[in-house]
Amino acid sequence: MPNTLNQMNQKIIEKILKQLRISPADVAYEKKPKNVVIITAEYLPRDITQISLQCKNLAEGLVQRGINTHVVSFDPWKEGQTSNIGGAEIHYVGNAVKSYSPLTWAITLNMEIGRVVADIYHSEGNIDLIHTHEWQMFPAGITLQNALRKPLITSYYSLQEQRTPGITNGFTEAVKQIEWRASQNSNSIHVNKEWMKHALLQFYSPQESKVNVFSPEASTWTKDIVRDYSWVLKNWDTSEHTPKKEQKDNI
Repeated sequence: MPNTLNQMNQKIIEKILKQLRISPADVAYEKKPKNVVIITAEYLPRDITQISLQCKNLAEGLVQRGINTHVVSFDPWKEGQTSNIGGAEIHYVGNAVKSYSPLTWAITLNMEIGRVVADIYHSEGNIDLIHTHEWQMFPAGITLQNALRKPLITSYYSLQEQRTPGITNGFTEAVKQIEWRASQNSNSIHVNKEWMKHALLQFYSPQESKVNVFSPEASTWTKDIVRDYSWVLKNWDTSEHTPKKEQKDNI
């Protein structure tokens, strides 16, 4: 009898939610972020690539879902400028340090990214989470995760082992270390394809439950990502990311 009553109550709840046009799945992920920062080296209109297109679609999709969205992207011609595109605030950064490889370019660029994100954090009063795209942006994400004590989402589009198979030198090993470190530090990892998930698990062994396949072609793509953001925030334990001195002071 109790089971029957529970089933009846569940059906009534689902009927009410349906009338209110609220999905039961959305209720489970109700802790939707208010302020999100996307960090990417590529963004339209400067770059026309898979990453730039996906980041633009994601940023504008988040805006449509009522999330205040900031994008920090590289553009030396617009350095220091901010534009509103599709409702998202795009912050352009440059790199004043002359670089001799993609690795030094990425590391030195991340100093400027950190400064801009800090400005966003103070102007907004808060940032709920940080979403970085591809390995060049991972160091900035990891640094900001620790500095601001906020969740980190990473999107992998390829792995160094796939880009330069069989090649081992200082550069490739450094990039692999960055990719590995990000896979361990991330609170959630996004990939576009199932095979990419398997490759990531094979080479870097992150916790499998935090590797998510979200296809940009899916009609629910943005919705699924927002639900993942909400899951991350719901399960974010700030005590694990509080400096030991602060923890001791709070005892």
